[in-house]
Amino acid sequence: MPEDDRNTRVRHYPQLFRAMNEVLRGLSQDGNEQETLRESFQAVAEGFGAHNALLLVVEQQEPLALRCAYARGKLSADQIRACERGESVKGVSPSLIRRVIAGGQPELVPHPLDRSGGGESASLKGEEYSILCAPILDSVQGKTLAVMYFQNIGVASAYGKADRDWLEGYAAAVGRAFGLHFEQQRRERALEELLQGSTRPENAPHLIGDSTHIQALRRELHETYIPALEATEPEPMLILGERGTGKDLVARYLYAYSGRAKRAFVAVNCAEITDELAGSRFFGHKRGAFTGAASDEQGFFRAAQGGVLFLDEVAELSPRAQACLLRVLENHTVVPVGETREIPVDVAVVLATNRDLDEAMADGTLRRDFHDRFRTQAIRLLPLREHPWDIPALLEHFRLHHEQRLRKKTLGFTQDSLRLLVSHSWPGNVRELARACSLFVTHSKPGAPIKRDLIARCYPDMMEATPNPKAAPLLWEGASMKDALRTFQRELILSRLERHNGNVRAVRESLQLTKTTLHRYLRALKIDPTVIAGAAPAVAPEEG
Repeated sequence: MPEDDRNTRVRHYPQLFRAMNEVLRGLSQDGNEQETLRESFQAVAEGFGAHNALLLVVEQQEPLALRCAYARGKLSADQIRACERGESVKGVSPSLIRRVIAGGQPELVPHPLDRSGGGESASLKGEEYSILCAPILDSVQGKTLAVMYFQNIGVASAYGKADRDWLEGYAAAVGRAFGLHFEQQRRERALEELLQGSTRPENAPHLIGDSTHIQALRRELHETYIPALEATEPEPMLILGERGTGKDLVARYLYAYSGRAKRAFVAVNCAEITDELAGSRFFGHKRGAFTGAASDEQGFFRAAQGGVLFLDEVAELSPRAQACLLRVLENHTVVPVGETREIPVDVAVVLATNRDLDEAMADGTLRRDFHDRFRTQAIRLLPLREHPWDIPALLEHFRLHHEQRLRKKTLGFTQDSLRLLVSHSWPGNVRELARACSLFVTHSKPGAPIKRDLIARCYPDMMEATPNPKAAPLLWEGASMKDALRTFQRELILSRLERHNGNVRAVRESLQLTKTTLHRYLRALKIDPTVIAGAAPAVAPEEG
């Protein structure tokens, strides 16, 4: 029987039309992308009469990691997990899937009667299968987001070239309609794993704490700033915060979790850059370009090629030095001193300052055109006194760090000393707290607790300082029972909302509350679950 006739007789075209209509629905309106995609994929599987069908999402390509979004047929849960790991399963060819993901092109494995016999996968050898496998591509970057795998049995329903051509068009439509959905889902899963502490790149810094501020910061970095850092010719980013709030740590965090982590991270203290050497330090110079230029130097920008350049204390640059940076921030090219040709650079620039930039522009120390180049992407770090909920976790982290460094084990902070430390305002923020922990561990006795009298000896100013009023509800000191409970309840619910990305049902289950009780708390505490710490609207609350 001719191939076209055979395909016409065994294909269920109403289901295939339905599959494409679901994709068009996804393009034309904002709805439930996950449900629309599921229905469309199921319709394709039915239309193709697939014995087994898989939609595998590409979590990462090196090393290859897959996640089964949908499966239809007779594959068991163990077999599906094996497919995700790239292992051979009867009727499923991991080598074919890898080839399609790498090549970005659909492939057809005909029925044995139509095969030439060459290059047959070991998992398919001798079987009565025909297979269609097609990639779903990002319509902008062309990278493989997912792969569809359909397997049939028997010569009567075997797949042919017409099926492959139809599937190629369908996969292209899915990529346009649901590409953003695939990418968003991948990022949300990665963020969830991060928030649960299950994944962390090697040498990545910690953002310690579980307050709403720290959770919102983590989410904002992963959802907004890390993707922006990975873009071609990325816009510069600005980190604002008081001294000691961890601006350098956030810059390294952005770098460690981004796609630029395999390239250089170059940190520069701009307070040390003089007007005379600004061009040479930033852009490099040729040998003999000026007195003392004994050799060629590449400069900070070219040293950070492909990676991240962190310009700390950027507001300390003189207006003349700021002018040097305007062109490279705009055009992404540098001209070394002594050269005339422009050299393109691919560098993500992250700037940081503790200065009030409006004040700096008003007094003329910061150029307005320079500020305009980086003001749109600003990350603001709160001082530690604004989120005292994180102080216990920070104290424990730095205590353990310094115990390991000094090879000395203590029994930790007593309740009395912990209350004193939490109530402190920490004007030097996290940096001051870390140094204080070093002092406490250094002067403590091995195997002894860190008591209040030791803190008084090592840090006498703390005993005389005014307690942080924002810590009072946390310590139940200076606050009524009603106010303390209200503050605790609000912080706890906001923290859980942030952790679960505004999913009210997940928050309710984690707090072990009924729907009615949680909604009563939300109303009483004036919490809007659709807005998380000032971020974009999240999942709407449950009805009722």
